Amino acid sequence: MSLEQTLQFLPSDATEAIVEGNFSKPFLKALGFEDLEMVPQFPVSNRAVDHAARKNTSNDIFLESFKNPHLYMEVKARSENLADQCHPNYCRAAQQLKHYLLDPASKSVKWGLLTNSLHAQLFRKHGKVVHPVTPCLPLDGDIKRVVKDLKQHLESPRRALIVAVYNNKGGVGKTTTTLNLAATLALLKKRVLVVDFDPNQSDLGDALNLKPLRGKILDILKSKEADARDIITSYKFEHPKLPEPLGFDVILADEDLISDVDEAKLKQQVKLHALRRVLESVQGEYDYILIDAPPNWRVFAQKAIYAADVVLIPARHDNLHSLQNAGMAITRFIPEMQAERRRFGEAGPMALPIFMNNAFRISDAQLQLMHQAVAKIIKDGRSSPTKFDLTPYFYPKFRKGHKDLRMISIPYMAYISRADFMHIPAAFAFKPAREQYLNLVKEYFL
Repeated sequence: MSLEQTLQFLPSDATEAIVEGNFSKPFLKALGFEDLEMVPQFPVSNRAVDHAARKNTSNDIFLESFKNPHLYMEVKARSENLADQCHPNYCRAAQQLKHYLLDPASKSVKWGLLTNSLHAQLFRKHGKVVHPVTPCLPLDGDIKRVVKDLKQHLESPRRALIVAVYNNKGGVGKTTTTLNLAATLALLKKRVLVVDFDPNQSDLGDALNLKPLRGKILDILKSKEADARDIITSYKFEHPKLPEPLGFDVILADEDLISDVDEAKLKQQVKLHALRRVLESVQGEYDYILIDAPPNWRVFAQKAIYAADVVLIPARHDNLHSLQNAGMAITRFIPEMQAERRRFGEAGPMALPIFMNNAFRISDAQLQLMHQAVAKIIKDGRSSPTKFDLTPYFYPKFRKGHKDLRMISIPYMAYISRADFMHIPAAFAFKPAREQYLNLVKEYFL
């Protein structure tokens, strides 16, 4: 039977076992996998994911070897609500698939597929980051179009992960974070592009002693044919103990795009998706693209968040507004851009856990005060119309029955301000800073 016929014959109340037994293989076949390239109930440590798939090679039949799976598919009953991404059914299912993908036994797996035969959603694994690349797509319409879109993602993956570093509050270290993440990833032999998308300050270029551009960014954003490579600058750092220079590529800010630019006119000239289109043209040349976004919710910040796959949010433990604005970014601003991306069949950006930047040694009393403030932010999120639970974003190690309130943090280091005067990322110049940012990279990305 064709995939369309398979769907027609599935009972409206099909259980997980019926969906798995009758729908999984036809769906995977439609995506280009053959019988010998699929394994049901694939073992992952002491558990089993519903299906795993990988293309065979001339001397390795996946159904026989069980080696190097490429895709996991987790199947749910039709009664499980996967259409509403705030529904507990969806949250549990997505989290379950994420656990499978991040299991130490799943190093070769690059994709995750979640379905109940009524909807399907594709997830991508990039290092430690698992993020959706499609919204939850309905399968009761043009299923051939859905299959075609999913196959295109699977067969032509985009190499770089696009990360926007953002908080609606200034002074939380977004530029410092962006530069030192880039430096640390470069030390780990990753190809990195950094984008200074805050023309009002241009701090990123200044930190590297590089002068801003004049008018070129606007030309690139407005033109569909312009080549992003024309505005990319290479930054190199000669390390005395290394035979080759360290570095990464940079798109500098444009000083013509200053604060007195008419925003209404700019929105007409430059579409919301313009930055993403520009970055997609070079996405295959890098492992990571990091965007330093401005501390507001105006045109440049919106384009930066729209362009991202994930959003990294620095905050300060001693600054209430930075904590509140971090929560607002997750509950309000990022969902706005997700809604815009869904209009084009894309999933949109996903927030990573918030981290405390430049954290001083704090007393128990100060720590309690911060936790009280965060508790109120979480409570307000749960009582909002979207009923958003911010707990895992502030406390990523928090589990039911195990109230772990540890946060991800980078401590205060004099090395960072010292490196700024030297116009060098601290992670290049100083070992203590390098070790801290290496921990941050391992926490989030690798």
